Amino acid sequence: MDSRTALITIARYARGQWGMVTSAQAVAADVSYMQLKRMTDGGLLERAGPGVYLMIGGQAAAMRNMAHKVAWLRLDPAVPAWDRQPLGRNGAVVSHSSAAVLLRLGDLVVRDVEFITTRRRTTREPGVRLHHVPLASYEVTWADGLPVTTATRTLVDLLTTGIAASHAGSFLAEALDRRMISVGHVISELAPFARQYGCPAGDGQALVETLLDQAPAASARSGSWEHEQTVADLARELLKLSDSQLQSLHSLATTASEPAVAALLSRLAAGRKRR
Repeated sequence: MDSRTALITIARYARGQWGMVTSAQAVAADVSYMQLKRMTDGGLLERAGPGVYLMIGGQAAAMRNMAHKVAWLRLDPAVPAWDRQPLGRNGAVVSHSSAAVLLRLGDLVVRDVEFITTRRRTTREPGVRLHHVPLASYEVTWADGLPVTTATRTLVDLLTTGIAASHAGSFLAEALDRRMISVGHVISELAPFARQYGCPAGDGQALVETLLDQAPAASARSGSWEHEQTVADLARELLKLSDSQLQSLHSLATTASEPAVAALLSRLAAGRKRR
């Protein structure tokens, strides 16, 4: 393969991988190690990590969360990013404190890049930690092009590690503010950790309130929680009403210029029709 074709081949991989390519991908596409070295010496590539190269011009996309991207590429180096299955045999999903960074939630100081893997694996990579724990597809989302645990699952994983209540509260408060966590779901998910944080066993709501009380700017955050809790309680009560009662309330809410309540009633009515 001549140098021009080799560069084009590298660029095709880099375009879908934040400007990066692994040496395993390059060699599989018939680009030799010598050509990789020549392109690096010539300033067309630079080393982003062991066995990972960054094309000149791709720095902007790569620099955001670069350690996470390099580590993720190295976990299955021969497979392009677009062909990877997050929960496949060699799957890896950004998790724990690293997920908090990618989701931009909380105030954790992160030292390692953490992943949940679908099978038990070890790594000698400094600064990379692998966790082999069950993970469902609905607990995976995407951030900056990387598979990452959802906000709720991330919080559960952090509580499992014994994260400080203040850090957990900051994470939870921001997730609630940004509507990344639902009130009803988070209460049930956090219930198993209640006693660990000094609350009555199994009392998820008490734990949520405790964490929010310990979060920075707790007084400003608590209003958001109380609003979310009120809306959730209202929805549960409205579900008990008949269709005719819902229609009457919708008319009253519209007349009283309460668009949020009217919208909630409309969604409930539409959900009943679909069922």
